Amino acid sequence: MLSYRHSFHAGNHGDVLKHICQMLIIDKLKSKNKGFCYFDTHSGAGVYQLNSEEALKTKEFKHGIDRLAGHLAHNRAISDYLSLITAYKEFNQYPGSPEIAKSMLRPQDKLILMEWHNQEIQNLKSNLGGKNIAIHHRDGYEGLLALTPPNMQRGMVLIDPSYEMASEYQQVVDTVITAYKKWNSAIYAIWYPLISDRKAPNSNFESSDSKKGKSEAMLESLTQHPFKNVLKIELRVTGANEAGGMYGSGMLIINAPWQLDKQIKECLQDLAPLMAQSDSASYSVDWLIEE
Repeated sequence: MLSYRHSFHAGNHGDVLKHICQMLIIDKLKSKNKGFCYFDTHSGAGVYQLNSEEALKTKEFKHGIDRLAGHLAHNRAISDYLSLITAYKEFNQYPGSPEIAKSMLRPQDKLILMEWHNQEIQNLKSNLGGKNIAIHHRDGYEGLLALTPPNMQRGMVLIDPSYEMASEYQQVVDTVITAYKKWNSAIYAIWYPLISDRKAPNSNFESSDSKKGKSEAMLESLTQHPFKNVLKIELRVTGANEAGGMYGSGMLIINAPWQLDKQIKECLQDLAPLMAQSDSASYSVDWLIEE
């Protein structure tokens, strides 16, 4: 599970969805002056070079952030996202979720970052630092449970695993349910891939069958728990039957803030056609548990 490097996938369509959702949630938390605590369980390197050997090997950013190049965004969420990443793009860089959070947080807010990969934690420490930022070389699941609840009532937890091992889907379920019992006022944002049958094994996944349906089963398990609310957001860049592997991704938001569903739906109306890789591309925003 320690072989995964996000540098191969930085700036892809999954990152675009994840980071727009992340920014919208942080903006909601910033609407009140009182500070909050942001947790990132799988921080990665924090910042990625799009001209690196890894990024150029897969070129996934070509079907992600490059699709937004030159786009005149009328939607505020997309516009804010483009404004943030453009400064990095000029240096062939893409900001990961820790860097995005750092750029948005205020002096009264706190950032807690966790990463278990030996090389990535060194990259993270080199790329990020500063007041009110704590960086931990530890397993993100264990770290989240050990460090919650923080001394701030309000906050956000971003859980963005690689899902290299099929067992990790259940690990997400177990961790979130336990963390929620300790800190039920936090907003939990879980990224997950949408995966179809794959004709041959891929270096980033165990096999073609081990991942298909796992995200859906994870969501089903989580909705059996009595959360206050659960919002499901999905962006499918092509049809499930047209792709071998990941054909889209989703964000599951527990304790979703007021009007987040409306904001992201308006965003996806503009974003989905830009990210589409076929006529079968689609998006959905649904309440799995509504207050």
